[in-house]
Amino acid sequence: MMMRWKALAALLLAPGLTGVSVHAYGQATGFYKDKVLNIIVAGSPSGGHTRYARLIGPYLQKYTGAREVRITNMPGGGGLKAANYTWRLKPDGMNIFFGNAASLILAPLAGSPGAQFDPGKFVFLGRATSEPRFLTVGGKSPIKSFEDVRKLNRPFVYPSQGTDEDFYTMAVLAYSLGFKMKAVTGYEGNADTSLAVIKGDGDGHITGWSEAQAAIQAGDKRPIVTIASQRHPDYPDVPTAEELAAADQKSLVRTIVNINETHRSYLAPPNTDPQATAAFRTALKAVMSDPVFLEETRKSNRPVSYMDGVQQQQIVAEITKAGAALTPILKNAVKEIQ
Repeated sequence: MMMRWKALAALLLAPGLTGVSVHAYGQATGFYKDKVLNIIVAGSPSGGHTRYARLIGPYLQKYTGAREVRITNMPGGGGLKAANYTWRLKPDGMNIFFGNAASLILAPLAGSPGAQFDPGKFVFLGRATSEPRFLTVGGKSPIKSFEDVRKLNRPFVYPSQGTDEDFYTMAVLAYSLGFKMKAVTGYEGNADTSLAVIKGDGDGHITGWSEAQAAIQAGDKRPIVTIASQRHPDYPDVPTAEELAAADQKSLVRTIVNINETHRSYLAPPNTDPQATAAFRTALKAVMSDPVFLEETRKSNRPVSYMDGVQQQQIVAEITKAGAALTPILKNAVKEIQ
């Protein structure tokens, strides 16, 4: 089982492996020529998903041949509003979801009534990026390390924007690492929960590496747990969640980490036109190997970690099945905040 998960983690972090011939590329990109391609971003105009979507958008236009790549924001429900909307769309390939695929996998496992879709039936078009996530606390917090969380004589107060992937991840960490959590909902987005942590209104929250950098460097926040397959080179002293888990809990932590590493992905409604699917997957692959684009991601501190859509479709099916072990934990977490 350990070898199986290591192999899966390697696939999740690997670049796309499918070669595309020049002839096939020309055929695929012709589908979108002179059309308007709409990217439905599951987040606010100021959020991380939007920043990535706008960074990638001009290159998608270049490689699809589209007349315009339009960005439409649809925040709400930790990505579920946009996912439900995409699920019901005509599968013509002209409207594509972009957001955190982890939320789409976790919400049905939790039995969320807001998830009106089967995640495995979406057509996955490729992952743009996956980055480590961190449990961070305020820079002035008396909590200096994860051991201090275990020593609290009260629940760890977690400001949450709702039942998104971070909420579910936090629930699994609390169960697996042996501490109590009190989720406080009603916050609007990562910026809002981050401010609550900095001000001391909450003990800590989960956030991505690129979103956490400025606050950590300014001393406003401190990372205490790395939610990834391995420690981050910038924070070698911050342990991974799996390192902190007891032996009989490591598989649960490994499962939630693998789900999180699906991260920012493009997907389309079930049974999307095969020509549209091939066109988008081919164009995204071209974007992710464009040297000008890669230099722009470096300068803007927006790292990418591409995964081919065909490969991603297979991995999502596998981790969704493995994630069934999380269902009792996730359902209980949702029940406690209702």
